[in-house]
Amino acid sequence: RLIGDISHDIKNMLMPVVCGAGLLKDEINELCQEVRVAAPGKAKASQELCNEVIAILLDDAQRINDRVKGIADCVKGLSTAPDFAPCHLAEVVESVLRPLRVVADEQGITLRSEGLESLPPIVADGKRLYNAFYNLVNNAIPEVPANGSVTVRGQADLNTREVLLAVADTGRGMPPEIRDSLFTIHAISRKPGGTGLGTKIVKDVVDVHGGRITVESKEGVGTTFLVRLPLRPPSPSAESRSS
Repeated sequence: RLIGDISHDIKNMLMPVVCGAGLLKDEINELCQEVRVAAPGKAKASQELCNEVIAILLDDAQRINDRVKGIADCVKGLSTAPDFAPCHLAEVVESVLRPLRVVADEQGITLRSEGLESLPPIVADGKRLYNAFYNLVNNAIPEVPANGSVTVRGQADLNTREVLLAVADTGRGMPPEIRDSLFTIHAISRKPGGTGLGTKIVKDVVDVHGGRITVESKEGVGTTFLVRLPLRPPSPSAESRSS
């Protein structure tokens, strides 16, 4: 009941964010129309930047709302089945990197993607994949010093009908005891206030898709998470036959 009450409160607190962002967008657009007479180039650039930031706020607010709904469903004993549909990984990853670049830029860290546009579409739950890659990239940023980078790379393996995605950072790396605890409920977090459950969430998402996740890390060099996803998830009948 306590978790349900907290979820309800979070949804209520999101409403002013959504409404305020809409009002702010209207106000900025109206103001830029007046400023364009005196400085058309600057007004257009400012308007585009403001609209982009507002779009990020609204998109994240919706994602938070969806996540809260999932929590509420769990509290009520409901289980949401994966929503598998054709999915372009380049779009999923870009939707992850777009808001996180605001955080990374302030710390002098570069976020980039490589090789994702050439990947074939896969059948997947886009929202769950977003959560997985958001966790991986967001967890990597605090580990990377200024002038470092976090890169999401992709390539297709047509022989195994899989796509391989790597989330690689140039951070401080992980000691063995932290690396070995990943993907479990006993995962250790070095972030202030961190629960260590981020990688367990990632693994759960990968498992739902019939994929695999591993990690390579060297202290002082960096960490790379390797995610293999099939072009199509296993069918429930196939899973029951193999169990």
